[in-house]
Amino acid sequence: MVIGKVLGNRYHIVELLGEGGMALVYKAECSLLRRPVAVKILRSQYANDSEFVERFRREAQAAASLSHPNVVNIYDVGNEDGIDYIVMEYVAGENLKELIRREAPFSVRRALTIAAQICEALQHAHQHNIIHRDIKPHNILITPEGRVKVTDFGIARAVSASGMTQTGMVFGSVQYFSPEQAEGGIVGTQSDLYSLGCVLYEMLTGKVPFTGESPIAIALKHIQEEPVPVERLRLGIPPAVSRIVEKALAKPLSERYSTAYAMLREIHAALGSEMLIMEGETEDLPTQAIAAVTPEKPSRKQPWFKWLAYALSVIAIMALTGFGLKLAIKPRAAVEVPNLRGMTLDEATRVAGEHQLKVEVARRVFHSEIAEGRVVAQEPEANRKIRIGREIKLTLSRGYEMVIVPDLIGKSQLEAELALESSRLRLGDIYMEPNNEIPKNYVARQKPEAGTSIQKDARIDLYLSLGPNVDTVKVPNFIGRQLAEVQAELAGLGLVFNKATPEVSAFPEGQILDQQPAPGTDVPLGTAMSFVVSAGQFGGASPGSPSAASAEMRQGRIHVRIDSGPALQHVKIVVADSQGHRTVYRGKHQPGERVDVPVQVTGPAKAYVYLDNVLKGEEVIP
Repeated sequence: MVIGKVLGNRYHIVELLGEGGMALVYKAECSLLRRPVAVKILRSQYANDSEFVERFRREAQAAASLSHPNVVNIYDVGNEDGIDYIVMEYVAGENLKELIRREAPFSVRRALTIAAQICEALQHAHQHNIIHRDIKPHNILITPEGRVKVTDFGIARAVSASGMTQTGMVFGSVQYFSPEQAEGGIVGTQSDLYSLGCVLYEMLTGKVPFTGESPIAIALKHIQEEPVPVERLRLGIPPAVSRIVEKALAKPLSERYSTAYAMLREIHAALGSEMLIMEGETEDLPTQAIAAVTPEKPSRKQPWFKWLAYALSVIAIMALTGFGLKLAIKPRAAVEVPNLRGMTLDEATRVAGEHQLKVEVARRVFHSEIAEGRVVAQEPEANRKIRIGREIKLTLSRGYEMVIVPDLIGKSQLEAELALESSRLRLGDIYMEPNNEIPKNYVARQKPEAGTSIQKDARIDLYLSLGPNVDTVKVPNFIGRQLAEVQAELAGLGLVFNKATPEVSAFPEGQILDQQPAPGTDVPLGTAMSFVVSAGQFGGASPGSPSAASAEMRQGRIHVRIDSGPALQHVKIVVADSQGHRTVYRGKHQPGERVDVPVQVTGPAKAYVYLDNVLKGEEVIP
């Protein structure tokens, strides 16, 4: 009997919440932090497989690195008395499948709002190189406040890779399979987006894209057939929303959304569109009085000669007015809508005026990519033809959402992480330093300090106490040096080597690109050092190989401006061209600084800019 048992000396099992094929989920009380948690306990057929349990723990630990408002957080993984368990955030509410069964089809706005939050979760996970592999309504929880929480990251990978599935079999839910999943092929980030397309389809129509007599029959349809368009199953679906579903469910990867962020942008554009109102989305409109419509009474049939006389009279009048007919049928002039995104309100007003159009600010939203006061979205969209004199409704950015840094002094690392999560902030670097007042392993100092107003999702560095009288050493700056010579020096400095992670880059092979702990940090003697080391521009491949010579090399330049954000941000620039992906720049910069990086590229090339390991933009390198 599990109920009543205490796991890990802190998780008191209270009640059963649900059952799945792989695990039982219980509600528990954490005695240390005095809060409810969810505990997932593996079924015996999984718990008895040591290889699977080990893989499952690794995947759960990887998923525990995720910290996002739309992700169910993993707090702990453990084993006690033969019970393997995972401790997760407890989410009050119900899963999306239950909601669909009871209330689908959803309003377009509601469906898009839920899909947008799932996109946010997937974008965060994909940035951390974690693919869900089993996106379905059952794994999406909805709180009473309407917040989406995606759960079970990493579980599908652990099961499918464990050998517990038969050869040629795939793991997941067949109604939400991507074509590549159904074929047993390589599963990437775009597979999650296809599954999200299936979920959005179901929310809008109340039906899954494909049904069949067997799982194999459904899987074949994902590979070979196109689903019935959502606009045929439900009248009034705006074209922009139909296009989102169609693109998410595209079978070729080249036609599908490349990233969750790309899909999220189009969802936000649709949510801000007046088409949701123009084409039937009325649930959010205020109550209003309208005039009753009285149908015209059919007139008695008139003799044919009276109709003839009437027609001749009309012709005579038109003849007397000269070109009256021409004027009567002449259409009103139309103009192409300009692209106003990214402009200030003044710029947008001026450009719209040049096209004989007006602008109106419809709403203002927080935005992590577009500066305050600039246009995030517009309706009608750019390049559409509309009548002269019409208004373009604008959505303006309110800039990056600001939050207050909580006081973390005296808290354990776990408590600090939870406090940061609640404040919509992220954990930054962790350092150790002596402190005579704060107990060992508790927060002695933090950067930025408590009470500071800072951008949402910014990183907070923690300084944990080593306790009093600890011998320390200041970490030198090894960045830019060769790993081999640094390894030979570590013992003499009172440090030890931990690991070196290779990374394709434009820097010489073996050169250190990054280090942990950071340069200048005071650490206790015997601290282990970890490094990111260049694997060379071609990742070990010879520049003279056929792949390297497939396109002519050319010079390019990347310009980056740090507009806003924390006082000091990690900047990483990754280039993708015919040679693959490689890091061409790493550094720390303050808001207002510019980064100018020369690069050599071959073939079609793009640059991806990361700030604090979050993708902030991309550009084509000419």
